[in-house]
Amino acid sequence: MADVALLILIFVSLGVGVLLGRYEKYRRSSTESADSLSSEYFVGLNYLLNEQTDEAIESFIRALEVNGDTVETFVVLGRLFRQRGQLDKAIQAHQDILARPSLTREQMLDVQLELAKDYVTAGLFDRAEALLEDIVRQSWRGWRESFNTLLFVYETEKDWKKCVLLVGRLKGQASDDYSFRLSHYYCELAEMAIDHSDVLGARKYLKLAGHGHRSNVRVSLLLGRLEMAAGNFRDAIRALEKIAEQDKRYISESIPQLEESYSHIRSARGLTSYLGRCLRDAPSSAVIMASARLVALQQGDKEAGRFVAEQIVKRPSLKGLNALIDLHLQMAEGRAKQNLAMLRGLTGRLENSKPVHRCEQCGFEGKELHWSCPKCHEWGTIKPIMGLEGE
Repeated sequence: MADVALLILIFVSLGVGVLLGRYEKYRRSSTESADSLSSEYFVGLNYLLNEQTDEAIESFIRALEVNGDTVETFVVLGRLFRQRGQLDKAIQAHQDILARPSLTREQMLDVQLELAKDYVTAGLFDRAEALLEDIVRQSWRGWRESFNTLLFVYETEKDWKKCVLLVGRLKGQASDDYSFRLSHYYCELAEMAIDHSDVLGARKYLKLAGHGHRSNVRVSLLLGRLEMAAGNFRDAIRALEKIAEQDKRYISESIPQLEESYSHIRSARGLTSYLGRCLRDAPSSAVIMASARLVALQQGDKEAGRFVAEQIVKRPSLKGLNALIDLHLQMAEGRAKQNLAMLRGLTGRLENSKPVHRCEQCGFEGKELHWSCPKCHEWGTIKPIMGLEGE
């Protein structure tokens, strides 16, 4: 029905815009030519009323001549083809418009942007890139959209250096608008350097990422990972504990690394103190379970079970319940242990069926932490899910 509504608007534009725009031509043309246009118009309208949208579009195209009055109509047609997945037709429609010498500069740039979007949708990124790199150098009304489309192409190709260079051209407020995204680009480069054992390169990129946006939790997580790999566990702890100041919702992502780092420096007291602050200011299942593991080491499983039970009363969660069942399983025997094991199997499957992260922008959910949302492509919008079924 959306296609039909759009085509109705297109045919209205044909009836009022095109005919008025070509009034002088039709006044001088032959009766046969006028009848031909009228015939094509009503044939297309008949197709439209019968919801034969493909035939209606073809008839409409035959009725139109590309000129200054009809460019926008053809652009809309190309978009319709793209939305319907008819990418060959979309590309052809936009290429046909570009072949016309009567286009204004703004019309030419508009159509080039639409053609670039066709190429992106078709996966022809090299062609899209060539078009977009040209039009982002020019000042025009669609500059921001073309800039974002080119960034999307670079991101899809994982060419983070090109992303950095493109954003680096911006000045003033425009530069500030992309500072968080730029910080993530440097993080991507840092991860690549870490994977290639380029410690100096990783440190350089993380320094740039931190300067670009000090609240980027990802910088702290990567720096903690880098320091741990180098055996600098105290520096890793400082980096990871900074997350509590940046965004408390990500504390759970740092707990395993913190436990390992504190273990290497043999400072259970330091970890206990940090977890205590987190329990007070930003309680989560990960913090509760890490605290329970410390209690179990120092006071035994029974006290750890009591601690978890107290925390679940204050802050119920599925993860906390599973942790409590696990502790009781270690102490149970016989029939009680079998019953607990059966219950743990059920609650475990329930927990495994739940997403762990959610995008605050579009609602995308998943098990993995993506720094760029796979659905809406925004950066840093995916957070750990909190509450009964999350942290």
